[in-house]
Amino acid sequence: MLRFFSFLILILFPVVVVAQKIELKIIVTDNKNKSLENATVKVSENKQQSTNPNGETNFLVEKDHSYSIVVKHPSYQERVLKFHAKQHQTLTIKLLSENNIQEVIVTAKEGKGLTSKSVITTKAMEHLQPSSFADIMELVPGGLAKTPSLTSSNRVLLRENDSAPSSYNTSALGTQFIIDNNIWNTNADMQLSLNDSQFLDGPKYKASAGIGVDMRTISTNDIERVEIIRGIPSASYGDLTTGVIKIDRKIGKTPLQARFKADGFSKQYYISKGFALKQNWQMTASMDLLDAKVDPTDSYENYQRLTGSVRSRLKTMLWNKHLEWRSNIDFSSNIDKEKNDPDTGYAPVDVYKNSNNRLSLTNNFVYILGKENFFNKLTFNTAIRQGFDKIEQTKLVQQSGPRSVSIATIQGENVGFFPQIKYISDFYTDGKPLDLSALLQLNGVKKSGLLLHQYELGLDWRFSKNFGKGQQYNPLTPPTATMSVRPRAYDDIPAWQVMAAFVGDQMSYQIDDHKLNLYAGLRASKLLGVDESYSISKQLFFEPRLNFQYGLPKIFIGNHALKADLTLGYGQFYKQPTLLMLYPNSKYLDYTQLNYYHNDERFRYVNFMTYVQSLENKNITAAKNTKYEARIDLSYKNHEFFVTYFQEEMANGFRNTLQTTTHTYKKYDASFVDINDWNNGPNLANIPYQMISEFGSYTLTENGSATLKKGIEFGYTSPRFDGINTRFTLTGAYFHTEYRNTIPVHQKPSTSIGGSNFPYYGIYKNDDGFVNSNLNYNFFVDTYLENLDLTISASFQGSIFDHRKRDHRMAEPTSYYGIDGVIHQFTDNDKTDIYKQWLIRDVSKTDNLETKYTYTLNANFKVTKKIYKALRTSMFVNKLFGYAQPYYMNGIKIDRKNLSTPYFGMELNYNF
Repeated sequence: MLRFFSFLILILFPVVVVAQKIELKIIVTDNKNKSLENATVKVSENKQQSTNPNGETNFLVEKDHSYSIVVKHPSYQERVLKFHAKQHQTLTIKLLSENNIQEVIVTAKEGKGLTSKSVITTKAMEHLQPSSFADIMELVPGGLAKTPSLTSSNRVLLRENDSAPSSYNTSALGTQFIIDNNIWNTNADMQLSLNDSQFLDGPKYKASAGIGVDMRTISTNDIERVEIIRGIPSASYGDLTTGVIKIDRKIGKTPLQARFKADGFSKQYYISKGFALKQNWQMTASMDLLDAKVDPTDSYENYQRLTGSVRSRLKTMLWNKHLEWRSNIDFSSNIDKEKNDPDTGYAPVDVYKNSNNRLSLTNNFVYILGKENFFNKLTFNTAIRQGFDKIEQTKLVQQSGPRSVSIATIQGENVGFFPQIKYISDFYTDGKPLDLSALLQLNGVKKSGLLLHQYELGLDWRFSKNFGKGQQYNPLTPPTATMSVRPRAYDDIPAWQVMAAFVGDQMSYQIDDHKLNLYAGLRASKLLGVDESYSISKQLFFEPRLNFQYGLPKIFIGNHALKADLTLGYGQFYKQPTLLMLYPNSKYLDYTQLNYYHNDERFRYVNFMTYVQSLENKNITAAKNTKYEARIDLSYKNHEFFVTYFQEEMANGFRNTLQTTTHTYKKYDASFVDINDWNNGPNLANIPYQMISEFGSYTLTENGSATLKKGIEFGYTSPRFDGINTRFTLTGAYFHTEYRNTIPVHQKPSTSIGGSNFPYYGIYKNDDGFVNSNLNYNFFVDTYLENLDLTISASFQGSIFDHRKRDHRMAEPTSYYGIDGVIHQFTDNDKTDIYKQWLIRDVSKTDNLETKYTYTLNANFKVTKKIYKALRTSMFVNKLFGYAQPYYMNGIKIDRKNLSTPYFGMELNYNF
């Protein structure tokens, strides 16, 4: 009997096993029940399958088991759901189109890849209605809407608040802009005014040298997509410290498009047309004009931007392989103008004009080598951009009395002259920066077992040279009587060159529902063509980059999956010094040895001792930033959430530091001048003098600034709820930034003792430092009515808190030195010395008090409506409502009023 039952079990067991398998038929459709072919379907551990023309695929699954089903299609949103197998069943799964109402996004979308980035599309920019790229930064976590400031340069700030000190510009300089995969290089920008105090320091605030890209010069009308990379980019990106801003412009056949925008500060006009020259060859031409004023009632200070672009994309075959050739020709003109308003009582003589013109040609080639090769794709990008920059100024110079001027260009004694007490000075700065770049990159994809490799290898070369005449003025009519510079041609300055090589590999590995991604890259760069006297000429810079992402197994809540990703990143970045930092103009220090002013012009004479001080810092090196970040991404039923912690450490940013040297000169006694013994001047041999020694001060660009950042970025986006067609978005960031010097500073008091200059300089541990922290928020509500093609949005934004304080400033110097240059330690006895006691700086308690601003709220509204098929109109009101909570300072309540001035604008868009 036992043998019989054993035999029966052996016979029936295969039947039992087969009986546990049931058939699952899956049909994939769109939201209109249209079958979708080539949709990929994966049921838990089963092999992935594709749907047939009827949108069907079949699986064998075990009865009474639960499965997760993942359905993907290139043109539709991914769908994940949970299924419990009970019997033979047909399951219909609907996918939402990428163009579905859920995908109408009018804010920035946070990327979920290996690095933290914000992705901004055309739809978001159309609704935002920007005048320049600076307006787009509102959409980045922590960003807030600002009233445009188009008559002054707009630097970019990533992971910093707007109260960042203007003297700490390395972060802005180290933000790399890339337009259509070509670098926007500003290393040859040397446009500095010879007299930036004109118009109440107006030229100073319009200059962009040393701050990187001026965002107001970038028009947004042609932009199709923007990626603002705040985290750790791959090793293919270099010569940066802070982040990358990638701009892709549209190319393709389109109707004639026109845009007109007007607001309280500017008017903007835009026209564009896309052509299909052949089926595989498309071209787009566009033109943009912006005219802005500092104030609607002030026509004497304005800014104009004119851009034109022709972009081409050709897809063809070369040696039976696909080749894409993208070529762009771009022109841009940016002009700042300012002059005196005659109604103010000033003579309408002073004029300032800063024109920056660029002409560029780029050619990008992408060649598909084929999957059979180790490298599957070759990219070769080239760009040439020629600039024509000129700052032209006219100034009425009116002295309070006779002034003397030296025109010497070499060091030594020289005879000066007395200019007119009143004259008109014309001067200019001429720059012709030429930027060249070439990028050769190879990419490949290979699978090794369960490990997928996506690797890159490349060379990156960048060249900048300025062929301009430089700063020029007539020595007989100088902008001021105390000019410390002489004309110098920029063409005499060597070129700036950087060569870099990079390699990187992104490794992907999946075990069941566990997904692992690791990117490891290394970039090596070197500054070329620098004289061996510079220490940087011998340095090679290595930049490791690491990003790791762990995709956790999906957790089903109900029938929907909760997806979670954990991402970690680490990277080092270097920004090379610019031409202006490597080769600054020398400083001329003119000491008056004899000044004899006679009523008779024939007997006027002035003698100078001129010292030429080089401002080149042979020890300058690249600024280094080290970045760390950790991010968590959560997704459930189209609810998206992320939170990112970041930390950045840059201890050797660029800064101007005061230096001193000792200069000696003769001080003649003018009372011994004998006009009877005159031969083109007095006989100096018969005039007694004494030797004078004085400090000569000058500035060097050094690696002496620290910018330390840490904070948390966060964001939540809801699905667009049915019925009300409304989406809710909350973004924000906590920024904590410290700015301070990392090298000692030299200072001397302005005190004069006995009518003489103060004889000592103190060496202090710290300069003015700043510690800023704030928590910004932006709550965005947008409603899209598909039938009316109407988008309405409201944003409520501001700061929960904004704390600002100065670093504790040390009053006493650590050491000091006199005219002999010998450094001495500062002791307790020096605190009571008649001279040295004045080295103790005035540091009051209020200097180190923290200002703690409380929360603010501003309300902004925007509407976009398509009136006819070819006409779309938009309007916005920023800061329609504003509130600022009172705050306390040193126990005193301070009310803040009238901080919110409404800012209106509207635009019309035509598609003919």
